[in-house]
Amino acid sequence: MIGLRREAALLHISLFCPTCRREYDLEAGVFRCPGSRPREEHPLRRVLSPGIAAADGLRASWAGGARRTFAVLRHTISAFHLLGADPYDRLLDGITARLLPFEGRDFMVTPLTEAPELASALGRTGCLWVKDETANVTGSHKGRHLMATLLYLEVLRRRHGSGARKILAIYSCGNAAVGASAVARAGGYELHAFVPAEVDPAILTMLRDRGAVVETIRRATTGEGDPCYCAFREAVTERGWIPFACAGNENWSNLEGGATLGWELVMQLRAEARTIDSVVIQVGGGALARAIAQAFEEALELGLLAALPRVHACQPEGGFPFVRAYHLVLREIARRHRLAFDLSYDRTADPQGQLTELAAFILGGAGQIGEVAAFARRNFDAPSVQAVLQELLHHPERFMWPWDGLPPRSLAHGILDDVTYDWYYLLEALVRTGGRAVVVREETIRQAHAAARQHTGIPVCPTGASGLAGLIELSSAGVIAPSESVGLFFTGFDRADACCYEGQPCDSSILLSD
Repeated sequence: MIGLRREAALLHISLFCPTCRREYDLEAGVFRCPGSRPREEHPLRRVLSPGIAAADGLRASWAGGARRTFAVLRHTISAFHLLGADPYDRLLDGITARLLPFEGRDFMVTPLTEAPELASALGRTGCLWVKDETANVTGSHKGRHLMATLLYLEVLRRRHGSGARKILAIYSCGNAAVGASAVARAGGYELHAFVPAEVDPAILTMLRDRGAVVETIRRATTGEGDPCYCAFREAVTERGWIPFACAGNENWSNLEGGATLGWELVMQLRAEARTIDSVVIQVGGGALARAIAQAFEEALELGLLAALPRVHACQPEGGFPFVRAYHLVLREIARRHRLAFDLSYDRTADPQGQLTELAAFILGGAGQIGEVAAFARRNFDAPSVQAVLQELLHHPERFMWPWDGLPPRSLAHGILDDVTYDWYYLLEALVRTGGRAVVVREETIRQAHAAARQHTGIPVCPTGASGLAGLIELSSAGVIAPSESVGLFFTGFDRADACCYEGQPCDSSILLSD
């Protein structure tokens, strides 16, 4: 055990705020930056100081054949490095023993498969890889995010000698809340879920069956943020509840749980001696895409990935705050370097008109967008580009603000967040890798969902398949060539299926997503 503790210590993990330029110790138990100030972004991120033992440990664990996610990838989990091997294993086993009787499954490495039939249907010649999350705990990727937070909470409780478990809070309308309720129940925590008043009754039942306290919140208008998020923030700040949400701006630790999805992809491709050129990821609040991008960057640092794939993001035409922010950042980079970029956006003007003009520019200005994105990628480390990224932190309101168009609607309703909370590091990943952010039409979302079901047989919901819609749009625009190797993430089970996840008959109108 001493040797394993020493091995774990070789990979030092700390938390870093790029705005304060400060590091925080893991044992401090902070979930968001203590130096956060209004009208600034303070996104905490874990920072690895890699040692050879960490990469060797990951290789050895993977080669050992174990496929429990939080066991085989324990070298990427903070709780392992704080506790050491044997105590971590006992903690993980105890939670798993309580999870299995309730959910009928553990967090296992999910399949990564080639999809040649789907690729052919899309006219692609390059390999198309699909990571299938539909059979994970509660049928989506959300639970794995919060499993890392639960492990971290339990480590803090033991290290600080506190027997009491604090109340947890989450805002959501679907998979995030259901995943959180499953994990919280296995950990013995009380969870309050802030959900919209119009939430589907089936979701309410699933939450209450798992012991969650459901608090319904009504929406008044757009432009002021998600009312569920506002109620959640009040509970965290006024009542001292723990932010048990899939949002890195409130809870950095959920990202290392989400990052296991990216790590699995890295290790699965390594095992096949294969690589990918691009990934296309559906974005709502942004935690999924940010976590996957973080895993790629950490794998590169540890020498387990030879080069970063291009990271692309997509959002539905019913609500695309991240896509707007991405193009406003490209506009600022273009302005500072005197590059052509004919986008005019006036936040004081009619929001719907401005959003319509932005969507038109994205379709018609592909050449300018491509040139500025390529310039930013080549000059990512240059002081002038880094200065723009720093401006995002100190003046975020110029780039990211709550959705102020028509009330957000989409078949992919799980990614209709008013704000992309994890926008900063995700946007940085797109700029660094030369990725693009694209709006997907409702017609394309329907097409992608049908194609995914027909050509892969994976029971994915429209939200979970919307990364495929992004690939269709990016391919049509010439951003991703047909010969490129591409990775997708099918992230949510379609509960409209007759063979419902819960083992009960389903109303065919129910499509549970984010």
